[in-house]
Amino acid sequence: MAIAPWLTPELIRHLELLELSVRWVRAGNRTGGRFPVNRRGTSIEFADYSPYVAGDDIRAIDWNLYARLDRLYVRTYKEEIALSVELIVDATPSMDFPNNEKFERAKRLAVCLGYVALADKHHARLSWIKPGRQSASVWWTQRNDLPRMLQASAVGKVGGQTALAEWMRRSALTLRMRGGQAIVITDGMCRRADFFQAMHVLLVRHVEVKVIQVLSSQELHPSKAFQSGSVVDAETGLETQLAYSPAELERAMADHNETLARFCKKHGINFVQHRLDEPMEQFLTQVLPAKGILV
Repeated sequence: MAIAPWLTPELIRHLELLELSVRWVRAGNRTGGRFPVNRRGTSIEFADYSPYVAGDDIRAIDWNLYARLDRLYVRTYKEEIALSVELIVDATPSMDFPNNEKFERAKRLAVCLGYVALADKHHARLSWIKPGRQSASVWWTQRNDLPRMLQASAVGKVGGQTALAEWMRRSALTLRMRGGQAIVITDGMCRRADFFQAMHVLLVRHVEVKVIQVLSSQELHPSKAFQSGSVVDAETGLETQLAYSPAELERAMADHNETLARFCKKHGINFVQHRLDEPMEQFLTQVLPAKGILV
């Protein structure tokens, strides 16, 4: 098996011992897994009734029930599906600040978490938050897909600016994101309202969301990097004169990150911060299990 130099046999052995935590599975793209769900349509085992909504197959309507209740219900059936894991990596310009180390770390985390999913017989695919046509890798389904996952990750490049919420809305429809799990790997360097709206898009589609915020030391302690003068926004290209004192800049960044974390906690989203100076293997094997993203 062709693997990258950083993905050592020892790291793979550690990943084999980990599993994704799963709170619920509401829907999926493939049957034959171990998660039971109730789905509209036909199957062997009847499960329950569900209110009719536009787009449901009228053949699933129980007309006897309609005659008694004067309301439309469709029959749902038990089905076992595999967990679908969306690996969503931020590829906007801020991920290249202060250099490409942050984006490379995000890609490596995606590969490791994808392999954890495959080792536990889930399905995983990779997509990039960047402008242009919405696209994603194929669904990977087994351990032997690791070289293809690495290849797909290696060709990923930082693109231009795009609004996170708008990208999520378009991708959720185009890529049919529904049910399953989404692991969003980002630096969170966007407007807070944009971040909130993007997460809401996934939540209303019954996706269990997990967020890993990857940050450099300059972003965690901006007062050390920016003392005075002007800065250029990596996302928009706009130049801004610094109106903050170093201490105020430090507090503003801490407040931004804390606001994202509080929003995620309030809405049941696992949120964890990863520093670039933190060993990745330690983060995967110790921090993520402690935070409930892995077990």
